[in-house]
Amino acid sequence: MKTQLRLTTAAAFKFLVSVSAAAAQQQAYLPPQKAAVILADGAPWSADSPSGRSFKLTLNKDGTGSVQATLFTQSVTWSVKGDALCLSGTMMSKCLRFQQIPGGLQGWQGDQPDLKVTR
Repeated sequence: MKTQLRLTTAAAFKFLVSVSAAAAQQQAYLPPQKAAVILADGAPWSADSPSGRSFKLTLNKDGTGSVQATLFTQSVTWSVKGDALCLSGTMMSKCLRFQQIPGGLQGWQGDQPDLKVTR
């Protein structure tokens, strides 16, 4: 009886973990216009790139912005293209889809997590 209960509990736990992971992957992306409204408020975001670099990202409503790292500041532009918000600058050019996460947004390029922005 105890063995059967342990197996049932373990199976239920595995099921819940797999459902949670699937739900996280299936979470809908924000429409790019909504992501733009959230991100382009003129205040700096803490941004983490997939390479492990961190910087401040500031986007303005007029399609301009800046990236501020430890040793440099770079101007960027942004625009909505199709289902993505695209960022372009001297050192970066990418189009991302975003999901809401606690405290910010997670950017995705294709099926890979990319830029994460938080406050």
